[in-house]
Amino acid sequence: MTLTKVWKKLRERNWEQYRQFYFCVGFAVMLVSSYLLMLNSPLVQKTLPDGGDSRKQVYMMLCLAMVGCMIFVVYAANLFLRYKSREIGVFLALGTDKGKLSKALFAELGKCTLVVSVVGLAAGGVVSFLVGKLFEAIAKGAAVSSFVFTGTGWLYGILYTAVLFGVIMILTARFLKRSNIMDILNEHRKQEPLKRQVSFSYLLTGIVLTVLGVVIGFVVPNVIASVFHHWLGGWTNFFYILTLWGLYRIMVYSVSCHKKGRNPQKYYKHLVSYGLLKFQGASIVRNMLVITLLLLGGMFAVFYTPSQMNSMNASLDAYEAMYSYCYTEDAEELSKNEVFALAADYGVQILNYREAEFLQVLGSGVDRDHMDESGNLLEQYEKKHAVYECISASQYEQMTGQKASVEDGTYYMIQSEDAYENVFNRFDDMDQIYLEREDSYLPMEYQGNVIYQSLLNGDWGFDINARFVVSDGDYKKIAAHTMTYPRVKQVLFDSDKPEKAVEFNNELYKIFAQRMSDSMKVGSNYDAYKAKTSEPDSMYAMEAIYDADNPVKESDWQYEPTLLVLKEKNGLMTYAVYLLIFLYVSVICLAAVVVVAYARSQSVGLSSRQVFEDLEKLGADHGYLRRILRSQIQKVYFLPTLVGGLGILAFEILMCQINDGRLTKQELKMLPVLAVITLIMMAFQYLMYRASLHKVQKELSLL
Repeated sequence: MTLTKVWKKLRERNWEQYRQFYFCVGFAVMLVSSYLLMLNSPLVQKTLPDGGDSRKQVYMMLCLAMVGCMIFVVYAANLFLRYKSREIGVFLALGTDKGKLSKALFAELGKCTLVVSVVGLAAGGVVSFLVGKLFEAIAKGAAVSSFVFTGTGWLYGILYTAVLFGVIMILTARFLKRSNIMDILNEHRKQEPLKRQVSFSYLLTGIVLTVLGVVIGFVVPNVIASVFHHWLGGWTNFFYILTLWGLYRIMVYSVSCHKKGRNPQKYYKHLVSYGLLKFQGASIVRNMLVITLLLLGGMFAVFYTPSQMNSMNASLDAYEAMYSYCYTEDAEELSKNEVFALAADYGVQILNYREAEFLQVLGSGVDRDHMDESGNLLEQYEKKHAVYECISASQYEQMTGQKASVEDGTYYMIQSEDAYENVFNRFDDMDQIYLEREDSYLPMEYQGNVIYQSLLNGDWGFDINARFVVSDGDYKKIAAHTMTYPRVKQVLFDSDKPEKAVEFNNELYKIFAQRMSDSMKVGSNYDAYKAKTSEPDSMYAMEAIYDADNPVKESDWQYEPTLLVLKEKNGLMTYAVYLLIFLYVSVICLAAVVVVAYARSQSVGLSSRQVFEDLEKLGADHGYLRRILRSQIQKVYFLPTLVGGLGILAFEILMCQINDGRLTKQELKMLPVLAVITLIMMAFQYLMYRASLHKVQKELSLL
């Protein structure tokens, strides 16, 4: 009988070992290949802007997904080789030529990996197709393209599969390099003890290092930037290593430090368990740390979905008008009659239509765009800083229904409800307006904010996007003495939502984009004054990025109309891309957690088998042995789950607080949701712990 036939018989006999290996490799190939097929489909590619930050973020998530899959394939392959070590050792002890044995093992693993990889690729194709069609259904009416397979997607999937294949072959070659037969034979009994005793101070320093890494790496740079207007630079990220080191020390302490204390009986009762933990301590600690980090990454990806959906819903709810757009006086945009006629064509009824005129004027401000060589923010007051937009108090009242009492020489800033000042933006930066016909300045004093989201220019309404409400007298004076910049007409209205409301919004968006003037084809950070005084390639001189036929595609356009019906549909489509991506990442990370923890549990069983057999011969009953085994496997699950779950929840809260110096109403509403998600993850980990424990107990005949 040839070695190939012998391996086939062993495969049939030890199908459980092969099934686990098949699942891990096939699952990894399926996840990454389906991700790549989705990512390279026109459905996703036409939604993401070319060269934008969102596209970079997507590819960063792809790298994380690939690394996560690689981790649990490596663990699964190592566990499989540990299972095979006894068989290989017996073959060598019986005199089988090592070269022939190596070829046979390579052929066996190569064939198994190839078959399961092909199945994984096929499954990836099916999954991506189903997800793609679900994606189209969710964004029905807003989808830019249908899901189709691309050659690029398949090619990248095959290349990643080839890399996994190569990694498995390398691990096999490294395993077979051992020359000592007994090393191979006893591989499944191999121990990796911790070689040091630690005290309570070791735990304290671990906790301090963990907190210190986050504080120095994340909190301190943000606080110094906010308070002292000084940026420390990217070097502070290296302090996250302290957090990693601290977590390692916490894990080491949990495994190696066991003292008699005030209850010596408890210590002696678990003495065997403590000893076994120390014998396998190094490998257990490594696994605990990997599981903790994977949980942190996976839960961060899981949190993204509810956080972004909450943010999107909150931003849409803040708008007072369903339709809001503005255009310069040199544009031949839709008139009121044309809007009503277009709406009638789609069976849409226009409600509460109103118009107002904003003046574009040059005013003073503070330049905070530059830093010195030491990283300090430079603040320079400029009498001619940026072009602002001003509306009279009477027009503002007519547009919003809000009474605005504005005295001459004063102004109110139009802002959102949750607007706040930060290092770069202040409400009262503007204190005079330039009257070019007189070559003089009109002094202005900030009086406060008025809240009306639908009149906000851009996302923030600060600096170059600022809009002000001035008195009727000042408005007339400014209008009479400014001439360089065109006036802006603002349109607001509402409508009902019949079946064709989306089609109406699409057509309105398309016509608006096609009929706008050249002066409107500018990026969201464009400023007419700064464009002339800064470099040609500065952000203040960028042209607009938009697609009149594709409102779904992410744009950078100062005059982009805010059409809530379209924004809801397109927002879901745009967010769906990110939700899909983060869903993949979370699944991959959490799947890696399951595989790594399960593999560690199996290793505990393999490594402890001989000890358990000896203890049973000495009179230990199965109940005692099960307690020992339970305490071993609990270490793999409980502490990493607790640290990973509570750690990412605390970091999410800290991140919300640090980002803008407060927790908003929406963020406070999200905290219970994130807490529930964390509890669900912990419950899932507990179920996996019970399943792993049952499996090992069955293998050790302890049930």
